[in-house]
Amino acid sequence: MTATPPTEPDANARLLSGARASRLFTAGAALLALLAFAALLWQLRPVLLLLFAATLVAIVLGALTRLICRFVPVPRPVALAVAAITLFGSIFAIAGLFGTELVNQVNQLARLVPGGWQDLSDRVGEERLNHIVEQFSPSGNNIVSIVRSILSFVSGMLSATLLAMLGGVFLAAQPSTYRAGFRMLLPRTWEERGDETLHELGVALRRFLLGQTVSVIFVGVTIFLGMWLIGAPSPLALAVIAAILGFIPVIGPLMAAAPAVLIGLTMGGDAVWKIAAIYFVVQQTDGNLVNALVMRHSVKIPPAVTMFSLFSIGVIFGPAGLILGGPLTVLCFVLIRKLWIEGRLGKPVDP
Repeated sequence: MTATPPTEPDANARLLSGARASRLFTAGAALLALLAFAALLWQLRPVLLLLFAATLVAIVLGALTRLICRFVPVPRPVALAVAAITLFGSIFAIAGLFGTELVNQVNQLARLVPGGWQDLSDRVGEERLNHIVEQFSPSGNNIVSIVRSILSFVSGMLSATLLAMLGGVFLAAQPSTYRAGFRMLLPRTWEERGDETLHELGVALRRFLLGQTVSVIFVGVTIFLGMWLIGAPSPLALAVIAAILGFIPVIGPLMAAAPAVLIGLTMGGDAVWKIAAIYFVVQQTDGNLVNALVMRHSVKIPPAVTMFSLFSIGVIFGPAGLILGGPLTVLCFVLIRKLWIEGRLGKPVDP
Protein backbone atom coordinates (compact mmCIF):
# COMPACT_ATOMS: atom_id res chain seq x y z
CA MET A 1 0.00 0.00 0.00
CA THR A 2 1.58 3.32 -1.10
CA ALA A 3 1.37 6.56 1.01
CA THR A 4 -0.55 9.34 -0.54
CA PRO A 5 1.43 12.61 -0.90
CA PRO A 6 0.18 15.52 1.22
CA THR A 7 -2.26 17.76 -0.48
CA GLU A 8 -1.45 21.42 -1.12
CA PRO A 9 -3.67 22.76 1.73
CA ASP A 10 -1.94 20.40 4.21
CA ALA A 11 1.51 21.58 3.06
CA ASN A 12 0.48 25.22 3.39
CA ALA A 13 -0.90 24.54 6.86
CA ARG A 14 2.38 22.96 7.91
CA LEU A 15 4.34 25.92 6.54
CA LEU A 16 2.10 28.36 8.38
CA SER A 17 2.41 26.32 11.58
CA GLY A 18 6.20 26.27 11.26
CA ALA A 19 6.34 30.01 10.59
CA ARG A 20 4.07 30.64 13.59
CA ALA A 21 6.26 28.50 15.83
CA SER A 22 9.36 30.32 14.58
CA ARG A 23 7.79 33.68 15.35
CA LEU A 24 6.75 32.51 18.81
CA PHE A 25 10.26 31.22 19.49
CA THR A 26 11.78 34.52 18.32
CA ALA A 27 9.35 36.54 20.44
CA GLY A 28 10.04 34.34 23.46
CA ALA A 29 13.79 34.65 23.03
CA ALA A 30 13.47 38.44 22.66
CA LEU A 31 11.32 38.62 25.79
CA LEU A 32 13.83 36.55 27.78
CA ALA A 33 16.68 38.73 26.53
CA LEU A 34 14.74 41.86 27.53
CA LEU A 35 14.02 40.45 31.00
CA ALA A 36 17.69 39.50 31.42
CA PHE A 37 18.75 42.99 30.36
CA ALA A 38 16.27 44.53 32.82
CA ALA A 39 17.61 42.29 35.60
CA LEU A 40 21.15 43.35 34.75
CA LEU A 41 20.19 47.03 34.88
CA TRP A 42 18.50 46.42 38.23
CA GLN A 43 21.72 44.98 39.64
CA LEU A 44 23.70 47.90 38.22
CA ARG A 45 21.54 50.60 39.81
CA PRO A 46 24.39 52.12 41.86
CA VAL A 47 26.61 52.25 38.77
CA LEU A 48 23.88 53.91 36.71
CA LEU A 49 23.31 56.45 39.47
CA LEU A 50 27.03 57.21 39.61
CA LEU A 51 27.11 57.55 35.81
CA PHE A 52 24.24 60.03 35.96
CA ALA A 53 26.05 62.01 38.66
CA ALA A 54 29.17 62.09 36.46
CA THR A 55 27.01 63.32 33.58
CA LEU A 56 25.78 66.19 35.74
CA VAL A 57 29.39 67.08 36.58
CA ALA A 58 30.20 66.99 32.87
CA ILE A 59 27.30 69.33 32.13
CA VAL A 60 28.60 71.82 34.72
CA LEU A 61 32.14 71.57 33.38
CA GLY A 62 30.88 72.00 29.82
CA ALA A 63 28.96 75.14 30.77
CA LEU A 64 32.02 76.62 32.52
CA THR A 65 34.22 75.70 29.56
CA ARG A 66 31.94 77.47 27.09
CA LEU A 67 31.83 80.50 29.37
CA ILE A 68 35.64 80.66 29.49
CA CYS A 69 35.95 80.23 25.72
CA ARG A 70 33.46 83.06 25.20
CA PHE A 71 35.63 85.58 27.01
CA VAL A 72 39.14 84.14 26.59
CA PRO A 73 40.42 82.92 23.17
CA VAL A 74 41.98 79.64 24.32
CA PRO A 75 41.63 76.06 22.98
CA ARG A 76 38.81 74.02 24.47
CA PRO A 77 41.12 71.56 26.33
CA VAL A 78 42.81 74.48 28.07
CA ALA A 79 39.44 76.03 28.97
CA LEU A 80 38.25 72.66 30.30
CA ALA A 81 41.36 72.32 32.47
CA VAL A 82 40.84 75.82 33.85
CA ALA A 83 37.15 75.07 34.51
CA ALA A 84 37.96 71.80 36.31
CA ILE A 85 40.72 73.39 38.41
CA THR A 86 38.46 76.31 39.31
CA LEU A 87 35.46 74.15 40.22
CA PHE A 88 37.23 71.37 42.09
CA GLY A 89 39.78 73.72 43.60
CA SER A 90 37.00 75.85 45.06
CA ILE A 91 35.30 72.78 46.53
CA PHE A 92 38.51 71.44 48.10
CA ALA A 93 39.47 74.89 49.36
CA ILE A 94 36.12 75.28 51.11
CA ALA A 95 36.41 71.75 52.51
CA GLY A 96 39.91 72.53 53.79
CA LEU A 97 38.82 75.77 55.44
CA PHE A 98 35.66 74.50 57.07
CA GLY A 99 36.01 70.70 56.98
CA THR A 100 37.35 70.19 60.50
CA GLU A 101 34.83 72.56 62.04
CA LEU A 102 32.04 70.95 60.05
CA VAL A 103 32.95 67.46 61.26
CA ASN A 104 33.07 68.68 64.86
CA GLN A 105 29.68 70.34 64.53
CA VAL A 106 28.14 67.28 62.90
CA ASN A 107 29.38 65.15 65.81
CA GLN A 108 28.00 67.69 68.26
CA LEU A 109 24.70 67.63 66.40
CA ALA A 110 24.54 63.84 66.63
CA ARG A 111 25.10 64.02 70.40
CA LEU A 112 22.39 66.64 70.91
CA VAL A 113 19.66 64.97 68.83
CA PRO A 114 18.74 62.26 71.44
CA GLY A 115 18.27 64.97 74.07
CA GLY A 116 15.92 66.85 71.77
CA TRP A 117 13.95 63.67 71.13
CA GLN A 118 13.60 63.10 74.86
CA ASP A 119 12.37 66.65 75.39
CA LEU A 120 9.82 66.16 72.63
CA SER A 121 8.70 62.87 74.22
CA ASP A 122 8.23 64.61 77.57
CA ARG A 123 6.06 67.30 75.99
CA VAL A 124 3.94 65.15 73.69
CA GLY A 125 4.02 61.81 75.50
CA GLU A 126 6.27 58.91 74.56
CA GLU A 127 3.51 56.48 73.57
CA ARG A 128 1.68 59.04 71.45
CA LEU A 129 4.93 60.14 69.78
CA ASN A 130 6.02 56.59 69.03
CA HIS A 131 2.59 55.87 67.56
CA ILE A 132 2.89 58.91 65.26
CA VAL A 133 6.38 57.87 64.15
CA GLU A 134 5.26 54.29 63.48
CA GLN A 135 2.65 55.60 61.04
CA PHE A 136 5.47 56.95 58.86
CA SER A 137 8.16 54.43 59.78
CA PRO A 138 6.53 50.98 60.10
CA SER A 139 9.93 49.28 60.23
CA GLY A 140 10.33 50.41 63.85
CA ASN A 141 12.85 53.22 63.34
CA ASN A 142 12.41 56.22 65.59
CA ILE A 143 13.17 59.79 64.71
CA VAL A 144 16.59 59.65 66.36
CA SER A 145 17.74 56.77 64.16
CA ILE A 146 16.28 58.49 61.12
CA VAL A 147 18.12 61.74 61.86
CA ARG A 148 21.33 59.83 62.57
CA SER A 149 20.94 58.02 59.25
CA ILE A 150 20.56 61.38 57.51
CA LEU A 151 23.69 62.72 59.21
CA SER A 152 25.77 59.64 58.40
CA PHE A 153 24.46 59.59 54.84
CA VAL A 154 25.37 63.25 54.30
CA SER A 155 28.87 62.66 55.66
CA GLY A 156 29.41 59.35 53.83
CA MET A 157 29.14 60.46 50.19
CA LEU A 158 32.73 61.63 49.74
CA SER A 159 33.99 58.65 47.74
CA ALA A 160 31.00 58.66 45.39
CA THR A 161 31.41 62.40 44.87
CA LEU A 162 35.08 62.00 43.97
CA LEU A 163 34.27 59.24 41.47
CA ALA A 164 31.55 61.40 39.92
CA MET A 165 34.00 64.28 39.59
CA LEU A 166 36.57 62.08 37.87
CA GLY A 167 33.99 60.57 35.55
CA GLY A 168 32.61 64.01 34.76
CA VAL A 169 36.04 65.18 33.63
CA PHE A 170 36.34 62.23 31.20
CA LEU A 171 32.84 62.83 29.83
CA ALA A 172 33.41 66.57 29.42
CA ALA A 173 36.79 66.04 27.72
CA GLN A 174 35.31 64.21 24.69
CA PRO A 175 31.55 64.83 24.55
CA SER A 176 31.38 64.29 20.78
CA THR A 177 32.83 60.79 21.15
CA TYR A 178 30.14 59.69 23.59
CA ARG A 179 27.43 61.40 21.55
CA ALA A 180 28.58 59.54 18.43
CA GLY A 181 28.59 56.28 20.38
CA PHE A 182 25.04 56.94 21.50
CA ARG A 183 23.98 57.60 17.88
CA MET A 184 25.47 54.25 16.82
CA LEU A 185 23.13 52.46 19.23
CA LEU A 186 20.05 53.99 17.60
CA PRO A 187 18.30 53.01 14.36
CA ARG A 188 18.87 55.50 11.55
CA THR A 189 15.26 56.68 11.73
CA TRP A 190 15.76 57.62 15.40
CA GLU A 191 19.06 59.48 15.10
CA GLU A 192 17.58 62.93 14.54
CA ARG A 193 15.10 62.52 17.36
CA GLY A 194 17.89 61.20 19.58
CA ASP A 195 20.07 64.25 18.88
CA GLU A 196 17.17 66.60 19.64
CA THR A 197 16.44 64.76 22.87
CA LEU A 198 20.07 64.87 24.02
CA HIS A 199 20.27 68.59 23.27
CA GLU A 200 17.07 69.37 25.15
CA LEU A 201 18.16 67.17 28.05
CA GLY A 202 21.43 69.07 28.29
CA VAL A 203 19.67 72.44 28.25
CA ALA A 204 17.04 71.38 30.80
CA LEU A 205 19.55 69.84 33.20
CA ARG A 206 21.90 72.81 32.88
CA ARG A 207 19.13 75.28 33.72
CA PHE A 208 17.92 73.08 36.57
CA LEU A 209 21.40 72.79 38.06
CA LEU A 210 21.95 76.54 37.80
CA GLY A 211 18.69 77.22 39.59
CA GLN A 212 19.38 74.61 42.26
CA THR A 213 22.86 75.99 42.86
CA VAL A 214 21.52 79.48 43.50
CA SER A 215 18.78 78.03 45.71
CA VAL A 216 21.19 75.88 47.71
CA ILE A 217 23.57 78.80 48.32
CA PHE A 218 20.67 80.99 49.44
CA VAL A 219 19.31 78.34 51.82
CA GLY A 220 22.73 77.49 53.26
CA VAL A 221 23.75 81.11 53.89
CA THR A 222 20.41 82.22 55.36
CA ILE A 223 20.08 79.16 57.62
CA PHE A 224 23.63 79.66 58.89
CA LEU A 225 22.99 83.35 59.63
CA GLY A 226 19.66 82.59 61.31
CA MET A 227 21.06 79.82 63.51
CA TRP A 228 24.12 81.91 64.38
CA LEU A 229 22.04 84.96 65.33
CA ILE A 230 19.85 83.04 67.80
CA GLY A 231 22.84 81.19 69.25
CA ALA A 232 21.91 77.68 68.09
CA PRO A 233 24.66 75.06 68.38
CA SER A 234 26.31 73.72 65.21
CA PRO A 235 25.03 76.43 62.84
CA LEU A 236 27.47 75.43 60.09
CA ALA A 237 26.42 71.77 60.23
CA LEU A 238 22.73 72.70 60.14
CA ALA A 239 23.36 75.01 57.17
CA VAL A 240 25.27 72.34 55.22
CA ILE A 241 22.56 69.74 55.90
CA ALA A 242 19.87 72.19 54.77
CA ALA A 243 21.85 73.02 51.63
CA ILE A 244 22.51 69.39 50.66
CA LEU A 245 18.96 68.25 51.36
CA GLY A 246 17.76 71.30 49.41
CA PHE A 247 18.57 69.30 46.28
CA ILE A 248 15.62 67.06 47.15
CA PRO A 249 12.41 68.82 46.03
CA VAL A 250 9.33 68.93 48.26
CA ILE A 251 10.54 66.65 51.09
CA GLY A 252 14.13 67.90 51.39
CA PRO A 253 13.27 71.03 53.43
CA LEU A 254 11.22 68.95 55.89
CA MET A 255 14.09 66.49 56.34
CA ALA A 256 16.52 69.36 56.90
CA ALA A 257 14.32 70.99 59.55
CA ALA A 258 14.00 67.84 61.68
CA PRO A 259 17.43 67.94 63.39
CA ALA A 260 17.22 71.74 63.83
CA VAL A 261 13.86 71.51 65.62
CA LEU A 262 15.18 68.78 67.91
CA ILE A 263 18.20 70.94 68.73
CA GLY A 264 15.84 73.82 69.50
CA LEU A 265 14.06 71.69 72.08
CA THR A 266 17.32 71.26 74.01
CA MET A 267 17.89 75.03 74.12
CA GLY A 268 14.79 75.78 76.18
CA GLY A 269 12.62 78.86 76.11
CA ASP A 270 11.16 79.84 72.76
CA ALA A 271 14.23 78.73 70.74
CA VAL A 272 12.32 75.93 69.02
CA TRP A 273 9.73 78.39 67.73
CA LYS A 274 12.44 80.74 66.50
CA ILE A 275 14.16 77.89 64.65
CA ALA A 276 10.89 76.70 63.14
CA ALA A 277 10.10 80.25 62.04
CA ILE A 278 13.55 80.68 60.46
CA TYR A 279 13.23 77.46 58.46
CA PHE A 280 9.69 78.32 57.43
CA VAL A 281 10.59 81.84 56.25
CA VAL A 282 13.74 80.66 54.44
CA GLN A 283 11.97 77.81 52.64
CA GLN A 284 9.00 79.97 51.69
CA THR A 285 11.28 82.71 50.37
CA ASP A 286 13.34 80.19 48.46
CA GLY A 287 10.32 78.46 46.96
CA ASN A 288 8.25 81.50 46.09
CA LEU A 289 10.91 84.07 45.24
CA VAL A 290 14.34 82.60 44.52
CA ASN A 291 13.10 79.59 42.54
CA ALA A 292 10.53 81.72 40.76
CA LEU A 293 13.28 84.05 39.54
CA VAL A 294 16.17 81.71 38.72
CA MET A 295 14.15 78.74 37.44
CA ARG A 296 11.51 80.52 35.36
CA HIS A 297 13.14 79.19 32.16
CA SER A 298 13.63 75.68 33.50
CA VAL A 299 11.40 72.65 33.03
CA LYS A 300 8.04 73.16 34.74
CA ILE A 301 7.07 69.93 36.53
CA PRO A 302 3.84 69.78 38.58
CA PRO A 303 4.46 69.25 42.33
CA ALA A 304 2.39 66.05 42.47
CA VAL A 305 4.44 64.57 39.61
CA THR A 306 7.63 65.54 41.43
CA MET A 307 6.48 63.96 44.70
CA PHE A 308 5.51 60.60 43.21
CA SER A 309 8.61 60.64 41.02
CA LEU A 310 10.78 61.11 44.13
CA PHE A 311 8.98 58.23 45.83
CA SER A 312 9.64 55.97 42.84
CA ILE A 313 13.28 57.05 42.64
CA GLY A 314 13.71 56.35 46.35
CA VAL A 315 12.28 52.85 45.94
CA ILE A 316 14.55 52.09 42.96
CA PHE A 317 17.81 53.75 43.99
CA GLY A 318 17.47 54.15 47.76
CA PRO A 319 18.42 57.26 49.76
CA ALA A 320 21.28 58.11 47.39
CA GLY A 321 18.78 58.46 44.57
CA LEU A 322 16.86 61.12 46.48
CA ILE A 323 19.82 63.50 46.35
CA LEU A 324 19.65 63.26 42.55
CA GLY A 325 15.86 63.02 42.56
CA GLY A 326 15.38 66.46 41.05
CA PRO A 327 17.68 65.93 38.02
CA LEU A 328 16.35 62.40 37.54
CA THR A 329 12.79 63.75 37.49
CA VAL A 330 13.81 66.32 34.87
CA LEU A 331 15.45 63.52 32.86
CA CYS A 332 12.33 61.35 32.90
CA PHE A 333 10.05 64.31 32.19
CA VAL A 334 12.01 65.40 29.11
CA LEU A 335 12.35 61.82 27.81
CA ILE A 336 8.62 61.19 28.10
CA ARG A 337 7.82 64.49 26.41
CA LYS A 338 10.30 64.12 23.53
CA LEU A 339 10.12 60.39 22.84
CA TRP A 340 6.51 59.54 23.67
CA ILE A 341 4.26 62.62 23.55
CA GLU A 342 6.00 64.45 20.69
CA GLY A 343 7.73 61.52 19.01
CA ARG A 344 5.23 58.66 19.23
CA LEU A 345 1.93 60.48 19.65
CA GLY A 346 2.88 63.52 17.54
CA LYS A 347 1.37 66.00 19.97
CA PRO A 348 3.14 69.36 20.35
CA VAL A 349 4.05 70.37 23.90
CA ASP A 350 4.77 73.93 25.00
CA PRO A 351 8.31 74.22 26.42
